[in-house]
Order: sequence, then structure tokens, then C-alpha cells
Amino acid sequence: MKSVLILCREETTDVKELIRALINKGIHAISAEPREIVVDIDRSGIRFLYQSRILELVCVLGWVSLSQREYGLWLLKAFEICNIPVLNGTEVLENGQNKFLNSVLLAYHEIPHIPTRLIGSYEQLEETAELLGFPLVLKPIVGAKGQQVVCVEDLKNLRNLAPYYFRDHKALYVQTCLDKPGRDIRVRVIDHEAEFAFFRYAKDGEFLTNLSVGGTWEECNLTPRMINLAEFCSRVFKSPIAGVDLLEIGEDDYVVIEVNTTPAITWPHMDTVFRVAEFIEKRVHLLS
Repeated sequence: MKSVLILCREETTDVKELIRALINKGIHAISAEPREIVVDIDRSGIRFLYQSRILELVCVLGWVSLSQREYGLWLLKAFEICNIPVLNGTEVLENGQNKFLNSVLLAYHEIPHIPTRLIGSYEQLEETAELLGFPLVLKPIVGAKGQQVVCVEDLKNLRNLAPYYFRDHKALYVQTCLDKPGRDIRVRVIDHEAEFAFFRYAKDGEFLTNLSVGGTWEECNLTPRMINLAEFCSRVFKSPIAGVDLLEIGEDDYVVIEVNTTPAITWPHMDTVFRVAEFIEKRVHLLS
């Protein structure tokens, strides 16, 4: 029996609920972390194994990030080379999870974005501060859930924190800190269609709005401008499943903070998981 494989960082609630929704649709679905997949390569060909059984796959959902990202991308690329369809494949995940490439894609397609600079040395800090002005936001090139995202108010703090980002020959990704109303907006896009949006509010006195670090939420009515912008981002990133983060800069006017290509699909809106299952079901039928 051919299966849908969800290759994931870990078996989260999102993964469990999506497996349940797919099984309810009569689709055999399994989830695995990259370390659980064995690949045999010999004269007879290439075989992907899970729990000592050869996988017969109709498609794979790429859902790897953070600690599982590098290993996971190798496997997803191998699936693609072997003509196994991957939804949110390697190109999508690489561009979405790399904040620098995320910014490049947004700017190249003339999507409103935050002034951003990538620098590779300590000597470029002062010039960067003069160009962008304080406060500044420092982010890791690859990261999620608001990890290692900090706001700095002056050159002294910038100089103190920059070496942490430069270590291991990495670059520093810097953005202007735009004035925001204590919140931003996440738009969920499934099959390139905006289906739900919510405000994310930072705690009092805090900078980050991520729900994973204690932010709160409230449903946001989707406007035509929001829908057009989020759906365009989804298509530019070739990401049929996406979370598009917007910052309000005026009345129904926004800049895109980033496009998340492994967004949450359950809480705070459980219906999203059913939309994802319907999207996968549609792809399965097209591939069968």
C-alpha cells in the first residue's frame, strides 16, 4: 500500500491531527523524523525504509525545521531525485527557513518588506547602524519560534551581541525595527488560498509576538488587500502551505515580515488541519 509520509522535526499536535485527518479520508499516512529513515543504495537501486519496511510513497510532506532541517533536507532532496513528489519541497523550505533568502525573494518580487541588511563582519556594524537607525532587530539566518530574535537600542548593545551571530563564520541579519501597534498578523494560506488570519499580541513590555513565547491571539478579519498579499507570497515562494506574517503600517496597508513554510496548522484554528488534509487528498488523487 502506498503511503503519504510526513517527514517532520517531531510528532507535534499538528502532525498527529493531520495524520488523523488523512486516515479519516482513507489515506494511509505515516510520520517519521529524518533519523528514523534508512536509505539503502546498491546495484538494485535506492530504497527508503522505515521500521525495517520499504516505503512505497505516493508523496511526502516536507515539515522539517530547526535541529532536523539539514538532515531532513537531504532526505527530501533524495525523494525529489527519485521522482517522489514532495509538497513544500527542498527549494520551498530552504527559501522559507532562511531569513536572508526570504527577504531577497520578497524584495525581488517587489513585495512590501522591512528594510534589511546582511553583513559579514564586525567592522560593518557602525555603518549598518547609521544606515538603518536604532532600534534594530537582530535575527539568526535560520531560526523559528522567535528564537534568538532580539531588539537592540544602541551601538554598544549591537557590538556586544553581534559576535554571537558572527560565530562559526555566519552572517548577521539586521532589520529596522518598525513601530508596530504591539501586534502583527499571521495569515494562513492553504493550497495558495488565504483561509484564516489572527492578530498576535506581545506580552506587556515584550517585543516578540510569537504564540510559542507567550503571545496572545485574536481572530482578524481577512481583507481583500490581506488576501491578495498573502496569496501572492504563497505563490512566489511556491509554498501551497504557508504562514504569511504581516505588519500594519497604515489603514489596511502592510509590509510582509516573512513567509513561514512550516507554519502551525492547528491551534488557534483547528479547521486549518482539515484544509491541509483536503489539499493533500487532492494531490494524492492527481498522482494516483
